[in-house]
Amino acid sequence: EREGTSVSVAHPDDIRKLRVLGSIGDLYLLAESPNGLVLIDQHAAHERIMFERLLAQARLQDGRTQGLLLPQSLELNAPDATLLRQNRGQLENLGFQVEDFGPQSFLITGVPAHFPQTQVPTILRDLLDDLRELPNARRRADEHEVAVAACRAAVKAQDRLSGPEIAQLLSDLANSALPYTCPHGRPTMIALSFAELERRFGRRH
Repeated sequence: EREGTSVSVAHPDDIRKLRVLGSIGDLYLLAESPNGLVLIDQHAAHERIMFERLLAQARLQDGRTQGLLLPQSLELNAPDATLLRQNRGQLENLGFQVEDFGPQSFLITGVPAHFPQTQVPTILRDLLDDLRELPNARRRADEHEVAVAACRAAVKAQDRLSGPEIAQLLSDLANSALPYTCPHGRPTMIALSFAELERRFGRRH
């Protein structure tokens, strides 16, 4: 790691004080801190926030569900239908409601609280894709693995954030137990100090 470069800001309170300057490629937020420049991976940040909420609900056996106004159908091939049924208990603990609608058909009637309600069938298909790649894919995944897969799938469907949504994202991230990494261990933010910027631009005092 280079001098002046950090994967985090100093303290969660510093996250709340960031001044967002804009976004790059609809993936990264560019922000100013008192110490320099901070790049935030908004997908990694969103994954961390959602992951902690899902697991907190599961630990409390409080799989709070928001019912879908219109249930959504999900058609799967036979292996994916089996994989979903193997992991239905963990999905229900996290707040998903999925009912059988045929041998390979399902009806999604609810998703966890604070979870996206759009593109839900796509999110569940992506979730199953991730679970299939696990070393123990032939067995049931644990709640941690299902939660990681659900969060990863959900952020793929995320739209560009508005100003108030960005402010809420940073506030929620600051309140997270582990705000500096996503559930996969990737950093949610990288900070470049003014000293590092000056060194890279060849400025000398």
